[in-house]
Amino acid sequence: MIGKRQVNLAKDVTAVEVAYGWPDIQSLCVSSEQPANSAIVFETARLVVRAARVEDADLYYELWTNPQVMSNVGFPKGLRITREEIEDRLRNQGESPFERLLVVELKATGEIIGECAMHRPDEQGIAETDVKLLPAFWGDKYGVEAKRGLLAYLFAHTDCVAVQGTPNVNNVASVKMQEAVGGVRVGEAVYEFPESMRDFTAPVHHYIYHVYRSDWQRE
Repeated sequence: MIGKRQVNLAKDVTAVEVAYGWPDIQSLCVSSEQPANSAIVFETARLVVRAARVEDADLYYELWTNPQVMSNVGFPKGLRITREEIEDRLRNQGESPFERLLVVELKATGEIIGECAMHRPDEQGIAETDVKLLPAFWGDKYGVEAKRGLLAYLFAHTDCVAVQGTPNVNNVASVKMQEAVGGVRVGEAVYEFPESMRDFTAPVHHYIYHVYRSDWQRE
Protein backbone atom coordinates (compact mmCIF):
# COMPACT_ATOMS: atom_id res chain seq x y z
CA MET A 1 0.00 0.00 0.00
CA ILE A 2 1.36 3.42 -0.89
CA GLY A 3 3.08 5.12 2.00
CA LYS A 4 2.92 2.10 4.32
CA ARG A 5 4.73 -0.80 2.73
CA GLN A 6 7.81 -0.42 0.57
CA VAL A 7 6.81 -1.38 -2.95
CA ASN A 8 8.78 -4.23 -4.49
CA LEU A 9 6.10 -5.30 -6.92
CA ALA A 10 8.07 -8.10 -8.51
CA LYS A 11 7.76 -9.69 -5.07
CA ASP A 12 4.66 -8.00 -3.65
CA VAL A 13 2.55 -6.49 -6.40
CA THR A 14 -0.48 -6.16 -4.15
CA ALA A 15 1.14 -3.54 -1.97
CA VAL A 16 -0.69 -0.75 -3.79
CA GLU A 17 -4.47 -0.63 -3.95
CA VAL A 18 -6.62 -0.20 -7.04
CA ALA A 19 -10.38 -0.82 -7.14
CA TYR A 20 -12.98 -0.35 -9.85
CA GLY A 21 -16.74 0.12 -9.70
CA TRP A 22 -19.01 1.04 -6.80
CA PRO A 23 -21.91 -1.34 -5.99
CA ASP A 24 -24.22 -1.70 -3.12
CA ILE A 25 -24.12 -5.10 -1.54
CA GLN A 26 -27.35 -6.94 -0.88
CA SER A 27 -25.97 -9.66 1.36
CA LEU A 28 -22.62 -10.70 2.75
CA CYS A 29 -21.62 -14.12 4.03
CA VAL A 30 -18.25 -14.09 5.80
CA SER A 31 -16.63 -17.37 6.82
CA SER A 32 -14.45 -17.95 9.83
CA GLU A 33 -10.74 -17.55 9.10
CA GLN A 34 -9.87 -20.20 6.54
CA PRO A 35 -6.81 -22.44 6.48
CA ALA A 36 -4.67 -22.45 3.37
CA ASN A 37 -6.27 -25.61 2.01
CA SER A 38 -9.79 -24.18 2.17
CA ALA A 39 -10.60 -22.55 -1.16
CA ILE A 40 -13.36 -20.08 -0.30
CA VAL A 41 -12.49 -17.20 2.02
CA PHE A 42 -15.82 -15.33 1.77
CA GLU A 43 -18.81 -14.76 -0.49
CA THR A 44 -20.94 -11.73 -1.32
CA ALA A 45 -24.21 -11.43 -3.18
CA ARG A 46 -22.54 -11.87 -6.59
CA LEU A 47 -18.96 -12.86 -5.86
CA VAL A 48 -16.86 -15.67 -4.47
CA VAL A 49 -13.40 -14.83 -3.12
CA ARG A 50 -11.05 -17.79 -2.82
CA ALA A 51 -7.40 -18.54 -2.26
CA ALA A 52 -5.28 -18.26 -5.40
CA ARG A 53 -3.69 -21.38 -6.88
CA VAL A 54 -0.73 -21.92 -9.20
CA GLU A 55 -3.11 -22.42 -12.09
CA ASP A 56 -4.29 -18.82 -11.62
CA ALA A 57 -0.93 -17.50 -12.85
CA ASP A 58 -2.41 -16.45 -16.21
CA LEU A 59 -4.90 -14.17 -14.44
CA TYR A 60 -2.16 -12.43 -12.48
CA TYR A 61 0.04 -12.10 -15.54
CA GLU A 62 -2.85 -10.53 -17.49
CA LEU A 63 -3.60 -8.08 -14.69
CA TRP A 64 -0.10 -7.13 -13.61
CA THR A 65 1.32 -6.59 -17.10
CA ASN A 66 -1.68 -4.55 -18.29
CA PRO A 67 -0.87 -0.79 -18.46
CA GLN A 68 -4.57 0.05 -18.18
CA VAL A 69 -4.70 -1.71 -14.81
CA MET A 70 -1.27 -0.82 -13.47
CA SER A 71 -0.81 2.80 -14.55
CA ASN A 72 -2.76 4.10 -11.55
CA VAL A 73 -0.32 2.38 -9.17
CA GLY A 74 2.79 3.70 -10.83
CA PHE A 75 3.54 1.21 -13.62
CA PRO A 76 2.57 2.94 -16.89
CA LYS A 77 3.87 0.02 -18.96
CA GLY A 78 2.68 -2.70 -16.60
CA LEU A 79 4.74 -4.70 -14.16
CA ARG A 80 8.03 -6.31 -15.22
CA ILE A 81 7.30 -9.89 -14.24
CA THR A 82 7.11 -13.32 -15.89
CA ARG A 83 4.57 -16.11 -15.55
CA GLU A 84 7.29 -18.22 -13.97
CA GLU A 85 7.89 -15.61 -11.26
CA ILE A 86 4.16 -15.43 -10.58
CA GLU A 87 3.90 -19.23 -10.38
CA ASP A 88 6.77 -19.27 -7.90
CA ARG A 89 5.03 -16.72 -5.73
CA LEU A 90 1.77 -18.69 -5.83
CA ARG A 91 3.62 -21.84 -4.76
CA ASN A 92 5.17 -20.08 -1.78
CA GLN A 93 2.25 -18.30 -0.17
CA GLY A 94 1.60 -18.18 3.56
CA GLU A 95 -0.98 -20.18 5.46
CA SER A 96 -3.42 -17.38 6.33
CA PRO A 97 -5.84 -15.52 4.03
CA PHE A 98 -3.93 -12.40 5.11
CA GLU A 99 -0.74 -13.82 3.57
CA ARG A 100 -2.23 -15.12 0.32
CA LEU A 101 -3.34 -13.73 -3.00
CA LEU A 102 -7.09 -14.08 -3.49
CA VAL A 103 -9.10 -14.61 -6.67
CA VAL A 104 -12.46 -12.95 -7.35
CA GLU A 105 -15.03 -15.04 -9.25
CA LEU A 106 -18.61 -14.47 -10.34
CA LYS A 107 -20.81 -16.63 -8.16
CA ALA A 108 -23.32 -17.31 -10.95
CA THR A 109 -20.83 -18.58 -13.54
CA GLY A 110 -17.50 -19.22 -11.83
CA GLU A 111 -15.83 -16.79 -14.24
CA ILE A 112 -12.67 -15.18 -12.86
CA ILE A 113 -12.88 -11.38 -12.94
CA GLY A 114 -9.90 -10.22 -10.87
CA GLU A 115 -7.88 -10.49 -7.69
CA CYS A 116 -7.74 -9.03 -4.22
CA ALA A 117 -5.71 -9.20 -1.02
CA MET A 118 -5.89 -8.06 2.59
CA HIS A 119 -3.23 -7.55 5.24
CA ARG A 120 -3.29 -7.74 9.01
CA PRO A 121 -3.26 -4.42 10.90
CA ASP A 122 0.03 -2.73 11.68
CA GLU A 123 1.14 -1.50 15.10
CA GLN A 124 -1.27 1.45 14.78
CA GLY A 125 -4.20 -0.87 14.08
CA ILE A 126 -4.44 0.07 10.38
CA ALA A 127 -5.12 -2.76 7.92
CA GLU A 128 -4.91 -2.56 4.12
CA THR A 129 -6.62 -4.12 1.13
CA ASP A 130 -6.09 -4.40 -2.61
CA VAL A 131 -8.56 -5.03 -5.44
CA LYS A 132 -7.77 -5.31 -9.15
CA LEU A 133 -10.33 -6.30 -11.75
CA LEU A 134 -9.92 -7.15 -15.40
CA PRO A 135 -11.00 -4.14 -17.52
CA ALA A 136 -13.85 -6.12 -19.08
CA PHE A 137 -15.53 -6.12 -15.66
CA TRP A 138 -15.11 -2.46 -14.77
CA GLY A 139 -18.27 -0.42 -14.30
CA ASP A 140 -20.47 -3.24 -12.97
CA LYS A 141 -19.94 -2.33 -9.31
CA TYR A 142 -17.97 -5.50 -8.55
CA GLY A 143 -15.03 -3.56 -7.08
CA VAL A 144 -16.86 -2.13 -4.11
CA GLU A 145 -18.65 -5.43 -3.53
CA ALA A 146 -15.28 -7.12 -3.17
CA LYS A 147 -14.01 -4.24 -1.02
CA ARG A 148 -16.99 -4.52 1.32
CA GLY A 149 -16.29 -8.23 1.67
CA LEU A 150 -12.67 -7.54 2.57
CA LEU A 151 -13.72 -4.91 5.10
CA ALA A 152 -16.23 -7.24 6.72
CA TYR A 153 -13.62 -10.00 6.94
CA LEU A 154 -10.99 -7.72 8.46
CA PHE A 155 -13.35 -6.25 11.04
CA ALA A 156 -14.61 -9.73 11.96
CA HIS A 157 -11.24 -11.51 12.12
CA THR A 158 -8.75 -8.85 13.30
CA ASP A 159 -8.72 -6.11 15.89
CA CYS A 160 -7.99 -3.37 13.34
CA VAL A 161 -9.35 0.07 14.13
CA ALA A 162 -9.44 1.12 10.48
CA VAL A 163 -8.78 -0.10 6.93
CA GLN A 164 -6.75 2.19 4.68
CA GLY A 165 -7.09 2.85 0.97
CA THR A 166 -4.81 5.04 -1.16
CA PRO A 167 -6.43 5.67 -4.55
CA ASN A 168 -4.61 7.61 -7.26
CA VAL A 169 -6.11 11.11 -7.33
CA ASN A 170 -6.83 10.66 -11.05
CA ASN A 171 -8.57 7.31 -10.59
CA VAL A 172 -12.11 8.60 -10.24
CA ALA A 173 -13.68 5.14 -9.94
CA SER A 174 -11.34 4.15 -7.11
CA VAL A 175 -11.96 7.40 -5.24
CA LYS A 176 -15.72 6.89 -5.54
CA MET A 177 -15.31 3.30 -4.38
CA GLN A 178 -13.52 4.41 -1.20
CA GLU A 179 -16.32 6.82 -0.43
CA ALA A 180 -19.04 4.30 -1.30
CA VAL A 181 -17.80 1.89 1.38
CA GLY A 182 -17.68 4.61 4.02
CA GLY A 183 -14.10 5.79 3.61
CA VAL A 184 -13.13 9.15 5.13
CA ARG A 185 -10.38 11.14 3.41
CA VAL A 186 -7.66 11.79 5.97
CA GLY A 187 -4.72 12.87 3.85
CA GLU A 188 -2.91 13.15 0.54
CA ALA A 189 0.62 12.21 -0.47
CA VAL A 190 2.95 11.30 -3.34
CA TYR A 191 4.66 7.91 -3.35
CA GLU A 192 8.12 7.96 -4.95
CA PHE A 193 9.58 4.63 -6.05
CA PRO A 194 13.18 3.74 -5.15
CA GLU A 195 15.82 5.16 -7.48
CA SER A 196 16.49 1.72 -8.95
CA MET A 197 12.87 1.49 -10.20
CA ARG A 198 12.37 4.97 -11.61
CA ASP A 199 13.15 4.16 -15.23
CA PHE A 200 9.96 2.08 -15.48
CA THR A 201 7.69 3.64 -12.83
CA ALA A 202 5.99 6.97 -12.15
CA PRO A 203 5.27 8.77 -8.86
CA VAL A 204 1.80 8.08 -7.49
CA HIS A 205 -0.15 11.09 -6.21
CA HIS A 206 -2.81 9.59 -3.98
CA TYR A 207 -5.45 10.32 -1.41
CA ILE A 208 -5.53 8.47 1.91
CA TYR A 209 -8.89 7.09 3.04
CA HIS A 210 -9.78 5.28 6.26
CA VAL A 211 -12.83 3.14 6.91
CA TYR A 212 -13.17 3.13 10.69
CA ARG A 213 -14.45 0.16 12.67
CA SER A 214 -16.75 2.43 14.66
CA ASP A 215 -18.39 3.74 11.47
CA TRP A 216 -18.65 0.27 9.95
CA GLN A 217 -20.38 -1.10 13.05
CA ARG A 218 -22.95 1.69 12.98
CA GLU A 219 -24.11 0.78 9.47
